[in-house]
Amino acid sequence: VDVPGAKQSVIQIGNLAPIRTHPDYDAIQTMNYKLGGSFSGFLNLILREEKGFTYGARSSFDGNNLYGTFQASSSVRSNATLESMEIFAGEMNKYRDGISEEDLAFTKDALIKSNALQFENMRSLLYMLETISEYDLPFDYISREQEVVRSMTLESHRELAQKYIQPQNMYYVVVGDAATQLEPLKSMGLGDPVLVDK
Repeated sequence: VDVPGAKQSVIQIGNLAPIRTHPDYDAIQTMNYKLGGSFSGFLNLILREEKGFTYGARSSFDGNNLYGTFQASSSVRSNATLESMEIFAGEMNKYRDGISEEDLAFTKDALIKSNALQFENMRSLLYMLETISEYDLPFDYISREQEVVRSMTLESHRELAQKYIQPQNMYYVVVGDAATQLEPLKSMGLGDPVLVDK
């Protein structure tokens, strides 16, 4: 999407993913955590902490009763657009090969601790009840989510990543200055970019 003279590029990458009630939905939340589901995710560590291209980069799986999506996104300096896109694609491909035992342990510890604090106030409890009602979830769904986190193995993590993170099948959208960014993006081998005016 062309925004002439833009100093930043907004990057959105994604595809369809499981709906909220899919059996794998909770597991893919755990799987995604170290890729881009937290500040310590690989995408943020590289694009923000190492490269300084952005204030933040993330990825997430979101779903409702009708459809689900996977999305990886960031806003980066215009002159870092191509390299940032290559980092997104490269990190997603690398993630499909699996993570370390240390990274898995970190993921479990972080998620279990955050989930334990998630429903300490009335607003959070109300949200939990609304979620149960909207998606017809069992009343112990929080406990079941925790068990999914605890039971995640390196092998199941890798299998989920290979099944649901497929960079070659994703849509890549860049909102930025086409005059400077369109031609370089062709080198990624994703096909000819489609230019859309803002």
